[in-house]
Amino acid sequence: MHTVIAASGKERPANLADARKQHLLPSVTNILGVVNKPALLEWKMQQAVLSALTLPRLHAETADQFADRVVEDALAYTGSAAEFGTNMHHACELVLTSQEGGWAPAVEAWVPFIREWRASRIKLVHWVENQVVSTIGGYAGTADALFVDQEGRRILVDFKTQGVKAGKPAVFYPEWCAQLAAYSMALAPFWGDVYCLNVVIDSTTPGAFVERMWSEEEIEAGAEAFKAAAVLWRWQKGYDPREGAQVMEVRGA
Repeated sequence: MHTVIAASGKERPANLADARKQHLLPSVTNILGVVNKPALLEWKMQQAVLSALTLPRLHAETADQFADRVVEDALAYTGSAAEFGTNMHHACELVLTSQEGGWAPAVEAWVPFIREWRASRIKLVHWVENQVVSTIGGYAGTADALFVDQEGRRILVDFKTQGVKAGKPAVFYPEWCAQLAAYSMALAPFWGDVYCLNVVIDSTTPGAFVERMWSEEEIEAGAEAFKAAAVLWRWQKGYDPREGAQVMEVRGA
């Protein structure tokens, strides 16, 4: 539950107090938020430095006021990158479900490449943008898609947007593997073992996708890493979502 209705009647983001009251589960992304991500931090710092170098200083502006504008400008850029990623995910969802149109104009040029990838890789789409839940693990999330490829393998895919140079993304982050491992653990009781695939879409120039199929050993290691992150998350928050979720399950909720 990403949002709740406040006492004022307005919608607001759900918080830990809401989770305790309603036995809510943290998302996979939320749990992995406890893991240090130096590459992401470095990128955010670079955006802040670039903003500081390119923003003109206003007349009679104090250092603190200028710093605030630098932060605001940097956040605006990172926000636009996140918006592009959201729009691209929506376009992938529409193409994978054989819909025509509905994607944001900003990603129109990428749609032919999504169609090309779908035609070459996918034999059958089981579902897209599906919520997966693990009451045993105490987490939930929304997985991008589960499909059967041309070789008959059942594949769980997660799309990422990133700058690609010479046909290679900057890096396939280990957190991506842990994220897919968490989803695959939640899906296992219903779908059995699945292959886990990350697909990187170039965020700067429309073109072919770059894939990384994680090995069984990598997914096992990613699963252990996610479980460790979940332990740390529960300790930091002082909240064990497994208890309430299992109570809700017993009650048939």
